[in-house]
Amino acid sequence: MKKKWFLNRVAFMVMFFVIFFNSNSLSSVVFTKADSPYFITSDLVIDNQDTIIFEAGANLILSPGVNIITNGVIMMNGTASEPVTLLPEIAGVGWGKIKINAPGNTSFITHAHITDGIILSLSCHMTLDHVKFSNNQQLTWQDPIMFVKGASVNTKNSSIYGNNRGEGFLMQNSADVHISDCYFTKIPDAIELIGVNGGVIRKNRFENIPDDAIDLNNCDNTLIDSNIIINVADRGMELGAEHFGNSENILVVRNILIGCNEGIIFKENSSGQLINNTFYANNTGVSCIEDATTKKGSNASIHNCIFSGSVDRDIFHDANSGVVASFCLSDKAELLGESNLFDNPMFINANDNNFRLREGSPCIDAGNPDFPLDPDSTISDIGAFYYSMDTTGLFDLNDLFNQIDLYPNPFMGGFTISLPIEQTDEVSIELYSLQGQIIPSVVKKTFFPFIQTLNIQPTQGAFPDTNIVCKITIGNLSKSYVLLHSSLY
Repeated sequence: MKKKWFLNRVAFMVMFFVIFFNSNSLSSVVFTKADSPYFITSDLVIDNQDTIIFEAGANLILSPGVNIITNGVIMMNGTASEPVTLLPEIAGVGWGKIKINAPGNTSFITHAHITDGIILSLSCHMTLDHVKFSNNQQLTWQDPIMFVKGASVNTKNSSIYGNNRGEGFLMQNSADVHISDCYFTKIPDAIELIGVNGGVIRKNRFENIPDDAIDLNNCDNTLIDSNIIINVADRGMELGAEHFGNSENILVVRNILIGCNEGIIFKENSSGQLINNTFYANNTGVSCIEDATTKKGSNASIHNCIFSGSVDRDIFHDANSGVVASFCLSDKAELLGESNLFDNPMFINANDNNFRLREGSPCIDAGNPDFPLDPDSTISDIGAFYYSMDTTGLFDLNDLFNQIDLYPNPFMGGFTISLPIEQTDEVSIELYSLQGQIIPSVVKKTFFPFIQTLNIQPTQGAFPDTNIVCKITIGNLSKSYVLLHSSLY
């Protein structure tokens, strides 16, 4: 093993020499699986516009403070079974950042694991798919995991596993930001947009966030749709200024906010609409507050929303701000406004985070009749998802298996199975080693609209740090998925 690492270090030094002394004749710099791992002990600087290519399975180990700086684009071409990995030489000590300065061009990162490093893009468009960021270093609030300025961003199926330090995805001065189907935990300000027009934040999940989950500053025409936000120390969504300017025309639709200090706050002359959201066990559901200097208030219109289990209050606004609530339900107090209800929403099981409506719920068909009908062609319901009156439809299980997502993969400790449906037959989960031996597991069920999630903790015993096969059975059909243990890659 030591000999292999020494030879790879020599191979890197040869490549490093070629880069710096023949860069004018190259069109790309390539990191391969065959020559991995690469040890990078000083800054790698590409002064021209050469593309840096990371082939599937490429593995880089970077010394503390070391950066990769380029005027070209980067392309990480990992696969599910052979991701690109960037690791610190010393665990928990950051290796620096990848700094991209390629205005008008696009960098692509697919199936990559980036540990204790930062991506900084200056005017280079970024596309990410299945990228796992892990942060164990002691970042400050000025150090986001990914910072993109003056360029578009399309990030999906990705994740940040933090240590309650730094920030997550920070996007500034862009007209095209899409972040969807991502997972964030223990990362302050998991998504922050500054000066963004037309952003879309959709179907992401946030858990155990030590500051805000979603933070908008000086943003317009933003859609926040179908996100799940759980246990946030400050605000689930902070929609306001923070010295950058107010946010306007913010549409917040079909989100679930659970256990936040404040679910959503509009601040400092900001405004928007909240439609069909569910607020549960927050200290305050929705707040609107003025700008402390100009005394200009904020405004929110709230429709078809459920407020349940609020600790202090459902809604708050100061003297210069305003809230209009209609066709909403609260189980704490009567809400001012048109056609609001004071009643039990009748969730199936709020203790298990199952916020579906039971038959007979007062929320069924009680939404604004002028809104579009629910998919079952009935009047809109109140809350983040509708109660279907149509019992004739059958699920196509083969299509369902194609939509199932298992993440993170590679995994360490446990993983999550996401079933993107509103109801299913009984689901059976079986785990095996690659040799076919059964691995016991602990399964915790969590239910949400749009998806059901099953959190799996393998009890590996005699099979520590091993790849596993996960067999999922729904109804009379089964499919097996291979999950890779991250310690082996």
